[in-house]
Amino acid sequence: MDRNSVERDGVRLSYLDAGSGSPALLFVHGWCCDHSFWRDQIGAFAPHHRTVAVDLRGHGESDTPDQDYTIGGFAEDVAWLCQELGLERPVIVGHSMGGVIALNVVRRWPELARAVVFVDAGITPFPAQFKPGVDSMIEALKTPQYQDVAANFVKQFLFRAESPPHLRDEVAERMASAPQRVMHTALASTLAEENLTSGPLPVPSLFVRAATLRASEDELRERYPGMESVSVDAAHFIQLEKPEELNAILRRFIEALV
Repeated sequence: MDRNSVERDGVRLSYLDAGSGSPALLFVHGWCCDHSFWRDQIGAFAPHHRTVAVDLRGHGESDTPDQDYTIGGFAEDVAWLCQELGLERPVIVGHSMGGVIALNVVRRWPELARAVVFVDAGITPFPAQFKPGVDSMIEALKTPQYQDVAANFVKQFLFRAESPPHLRDEVAERMASAPQRVMHTALASTLAEENLTSGPLPVPSLFVRAATLRASEDELRERYPGMESVSVDAAHFIQLEKPEELNAILRRFIEALV
């Protein structure tokens, strides 16, 4: 598996490029994560597909320019990377914030992707009653205690009692090490309703829903008519908690495209 990087407007973007075969798969990680959160998918799919997993700017081994981090900016990087790497109509698989990025990529460049898969992505707006709590958390991420705020959020809301404790602790520690400006600006942009445009999608789509997700399968299908939806008995990090189950779901979806 080759670790590579390319430079866009002076910003180095790191990615992993493994395997060969069509359709190509492009994995986009979530908020404060990196390409390695897809480790169990890369190993499973690289033998039969070209498999690319990115480190978004500000994350992993990519550069961290002093700027606000937005869904629009991430989407432009992803679209540019597809062109730069010669990724011809990949299936884009996005987890969490990565799914919001994927949504915006296929809305803006509908010809770019063969299909899109959302892995427990927040592509439905938060109800109004949750807004004060969300706003207060974003403000807390601007304080010197931001790492503790992030770690506590991850442990409390992105896992459940049945989740493996070692996995919860590993993920919380790694996510809490992300740069502070990435944390609060990327989260604010991920939750902004203008980045969650509803309506039918221009490519085949699948939503893989964790049991802990607030939005139901019916709500998801109503907001995005034509989108398939399936639920997995896991918390937010389905790809790490139930990798074999997710891989089987992805494989069935990809094979049906051919």
